Amino acid sequence: MASGDARYVGIDLGTSTSALAHIRQDGNPEIVPNIDGERLTPSVVFFDQFEGVKLIGSAAKDGGDPTRTIQHIKKKMDDPSFIVELDGQIWTPTEISAMILSKLKNDCSKLIGEIQNVVITVPANFNELARRATVTAGKMAGLEVSRIVNEPTAAALFYAHTQNIDGRVLVYDLGGGTLDITILEIEDDRIDILLSEGARHLGGSDFDESLIEIISDRYRSQSGKELILNERQRKRLLSKCEDTKKMLSKLNVVSETVGNERDGLAKIELSREVFEDAIKRLLTRTVMLVEQALDHLALLPQDIDHVVLVGGSTRIPKVQDMLEEQFGMAPISCGNVDECVALGAALFAQKARRVSEVCNHSYGTLAIIEDATTGEAKVRNSVVIPKNTPIPCEMSQIYVTSENNEELIEVEITQGEDLNPKYVDVIGKISLEVPPGRPAGCPVTVTYSYDENQRVRAQVYDETSGIRKDVGIEYKGEGVLTDEEVERKSSYLKQVKIA
Repeated sequence: MASGDARYVGIDLGTSTSALAHIRQDGNPEIVPNIDGERLTPSVVFFDQFEGVKLIGSAAKDGGDPTRTIQHIKKKMDDPSFIVELDGQIWTPTEISAMILSKLKNDCSKLIGEIQNVVITVPANFNELARRATVTAGKMAGLEVSRIVNEPTAAALFYAHTQNIDGRVLVYDLGGGTLDITILEIEDDRIDILLSEGARHLGGSDFDESLIEIISDRYRSQSGKELILNERQRKRLLSKCEDTKKMLSKLNVVSETVGNERDGLAKIELSREVFEDAIKRLLTRTVMLVEQALDHLALLPQDIDHVVLVGGSTRIPKVQDMLEEQFGMAPISCGNVDECVALGAALFAQKARRVSEVCNHSYGTLAIIEDATTGEAKVRNSVVIPKNTPIPCEMSQIYVTSENNEELIEVEITQGEDLNPKYVDVIGKISLEVPPGRPAGCPVTVTYSYDENQRVRAQVYDETSGIRKDVGIEYKGEGVLTDEEVERKSSYLKQVKIA
């Protein structure tokens, strides 16, 4: 690989593995390997106890102490309370992700030149907090994140570039930790996203957990003993299960030797059929999400021209068989389903095609709404920006105050589609002080804007007084960094030994 142009760089910050790609001089995307010669870098961090080194990638998986090894951190990016505590120091998902990005930046810069501006991909169903945390991780790694792009969109760009597909396309993206179903239209140099559905916590790591249960049950049956005695052994078994899962995509039967220090070893034989039966419930959920996506657009399976595969978990034969049965045609695989997201992100950075995205969650506010049938007034989730609205966008809704002499208007910002407040997330609140002595029924306009990175801002405008307030969404929790902490920890991370 020749060194050189690092202007157009895309990064897939994945649950299981991460990758960086750039655009070659001939206009085609190319994966840039890390200094270990690997095209994919395991998204794993090992905190060395003695030398203070943070090992990233394959070396981290072989670190020897599972209790000091952090993996699948991407699944925690939407959890404001999650932290990792080691050696008396607290690490957030953002900081751990920044270490992975730092390795990619440092390693790949040696081959293609200094990397600064990048496009980073995220699951289409990532919420506001997880998107913000991803951008912050890039900043902490010394990167300028020019755009966040949804993983299925990036993959569709790569398929359109290499496979020359067009028409109505369904992207089935089953990775290490998430599932995204995206339906889009490709025509000439334009890609229009019609809809995205997904599950934040459904992917290859869940299949690994199913294998743990099977192997533990088999060991118990053979020895009468428990296989997993502590968390260290559990994490070691999890790593073995990842390899077993990959082997079962190629072989019908796999034999594994497992055991622990107390009760000895046992040889366990696993078949593909048993594995597929164990994950049947999870795969059924993916089928239901596909059906849900089609229903929302009033489409039938025969209305889809192409089904394309993204993510390492789509290598499981049952996944491909299931999709072929559902659509009556074999899904298309580019071969490098682990790499196509990063490759597409590089194309996105180059602006290879015009892309029209949609908002992947509904945003609204809690309001007292009267039931037209019963006349009963209840607090309901009132949607301002519906899910799958083309972005960037800005939408408003007018409400009225409910009581006389209100001096404080509070608007709770919601994320979710359900009318019932119990089934949506309240992600922020705006408090607006207004003059006293006013009657009920004063109009208040709530406006939400949604930008190209799928970040939301909110504005409340009191029509009577002319007072308004405009804010971004702020989260609180031990796992959320303030702007001051980001600056301070960015400086600290520059001094951390990463290998």
